[in-house]
Amino acid sequence: MFLNENRIVEKVCELPTTLGDISESIFGGISTKNGLLHRLAVPEGGDSESLYLCEGLCKPVIIESELIYPYVSGDFSEKFAFNSSPYRFMLPYDLSDKGKRKECRIIPPEELKVRFPMAYGRILEFKNQFSHNNSPLESADYSVRGRKLLEYLNTPKIIATEGYRLLAVYDTSGSYVFENGCGIVLKDPGKYPYVTAVLNSQISRLFPSVCEYEMIYSSSVTPAVMKRFPIVFPEDRLTEDLITNVSDYLMFINRQKYAAGYGAANWLDELAVFYEQISDLLVVDTYLGDGIDPRLLDALEENIHPYAGDVESESDESLLSVLYYIKQKILESSNFKKYGFDAEFSGILSFL
Repeated sequence: MFLNENRIVEKVCELPTTLGDISESIFGGISTKNGLLHRLAVPEGGDSESLYLCEGLCKPVIIESELIYPYVSGDFSEKFAFNSSPYRFMLPYDLSDKGKRKECRIIPPEELKVRFPMAYGRILEFKNQFSHNNSPLESADYSVRGRKLLEYLNTPKIIATEGYRLLAVYDTSGSYVFENGCGIVLKDPGKYPYVTAVLNSQISRLFPSVCEYEMIYSSSVTPAVMKRFPIVFPEDRLTEDLITNVSDYLMFINRQKYAAGYGAANWLDELAVFYEQISDLLVVDTYLGDGIDPRLLDALEENIHPYAGDVESESDESLLSVLYYIKQKILESSNFKKYGFDAEFSGILSFL
């Protein structure tokens, strides 16, 4: 079956369920009066959890680790897993440790001085020397905007950002702070890997056309826009399980790629591309119903399963070897190479 661009967009627009329907909350990132106050650089080769570089003061600083969170920016956004960022984010806030949605409050200066004297000293010095303001420290000097992100900090979520296209990462710990993009907290936690795969798939490249068709302003990833992203789940449990498992594979593989940096082996890139193609194929078939060759589907069902071992107890090399072995088994037992991502698959979405 071949569908032209307009018909594909119309077909996707007809889907009744949106990302907003299946989400508890979709919210924007954090914003500050001065990013250099809150953003801290990690010294190259540094292994301390409290020593950072303050770019505003151009000097190393020591900050209590309880106030420091991992930080992701557009420059370090990737698919499925976070690329290593040289920055952290300071949040002088108290967060409750109960429930999915946290209570949060800014720590007032007098309390901050007693509980976190190093952070207090650095904020005061920043105000005096960088902002040239010698007045007493006030909470407003280090407050941030983005209450929803604070309320859902340490709650698992998807973080969607923009690179050359929409990029989505499943933040399993929920601890990452971001400024640009959206945080997506789903009603059903079991759907995170599947939705992450959809947002990283070829279908997401249709979204600007969908927005244009529905006359939605979509120049950036905002909560109002992302709530309109069409979502469909497979009719059969097998396909959803396959996409979920492959999404988990890609999270692990991409973590290894980003950790290796420029030293990543070519076969690791090829492994990621292979599983991304499988994910794309299954997601596109779910949305457009083009049909997958039964022989290939049988090979995927036979070989792709949740990893049964204890991930924490296995070496990265061992897990990668397993995923490489699964790839070879699929190639040997199906017509995957002939299926034609370069022809049949790309023909469906050749305009993307």
